[in-house]
Amino acid sequence: MSYSNDSGSRQHIPANFKLQFSRDRIDSRVKELGAEIDEWCKSVWAESRTDVVAIPVLRGGVYFFADLSRCISSSIEIAPVKTSAYDAGTNSAKEVTVDQFADPVQIKGRVVLVVDDVCDSGRTLEQLEKSLLERGAREVRTVVLVRRLLPRPTFVPCWVGVEYSGPEWFVGYGMDDNERYRNLPDVYVIGRNDQ
Repeated sequence: MSYSNDSGSRQHIPANFKLQFSRDRIDSRVKELGAEIDEWCKSVWAESRTDVVAIPVLRGGVYFFADLSRCISSSIEIAPVKTSAYDAGTNSAKEVTVDQFADPVQIKGRVVLVVDDVCDSGRTLEQLEKSLLERGAREVRTVVLVRRLLPRPTFVPCWVGVEYSGPEWFVGYGMDDNERYRNLPDVYVIGRNDQ
């Protein structure tokens, strides 16, 4: 299977990748989320005369953040952060670490929006929210493209693009399979190779 990107070139899609969320569905939800978040940003500005600090979580959240931020008409300050919660070689969970921000940013007293690609267990977002509040953030809200539905979630984002129930691994639109295929424009789930 292959797809054509905007430049017309074709990229191979492995046979065990199953399309889950198309780029059209993603675009539609991103626009809706952007409109909702823009209203919130306007209220933050009206109350505090400060911009929301938008924190995209690297690397997976970059694609979602880029599209979402262009759907927000209000000014936002951008401060990317790198976290890690999975072993890249095995896609298995490990202790969550929050690395330094790419650029120094004033968090104390500010309202923050964390933007990530997916909320699985919620461990990463929970740890990041805790870290930001410890740094003095006045309020922290979160938005994710995909929320995995769990029987007993430990963290629930404020805004969610789409939901999914099942254990399959996501790939595309910033999400990776051992650091591959982040640049696919759609979101796939990875099935077994023998299917």
